[in-house]
Amino acid sequence: MDIASVDDLNRFIDHAEAKCERPAAISVEAHGYRADLLIGHDKSFVHLTPEAPEHQPYHVTVGGVGEGGLNYWLHSWHHSWIECRHLIPKHLAREAFCEFFRSGELTPLVQWEQYTA
Repeated sequence: MDIASVDDLNRFIDHAEAKCERPAAISVEAHGYRADLLIGHDKSFVHLTPEAPEHQPYHVTVGGVGEGGLNYWLHSWHHSWIECRHLIPKHLAREAFCEFFRSGELTPLVQWEQYTA
């Protein structure tokens, strides 16, 4: 699917969410990062993976203290896991995902953790 605008991105998210049968992360590439958004769960996260990790940091949302973790599927086929402390309300994750796609900026509406690999 060609995603050229935030409207296109919102249609992509809605379509993926409607077809989602288990927690999964969808991705778009923008501003030198692969941006992942969790769908199919009552909470969500945004994770930003740099194209050049040796030159740019990773970023992930932080929702506070959370016990345990969540199993999910990256692109519906690759099993992955994330600590529950990275989960935030779905509407905020979606807003952060769309804002990064639009501007390349990390929205101040959510807390972010930066790390290097």
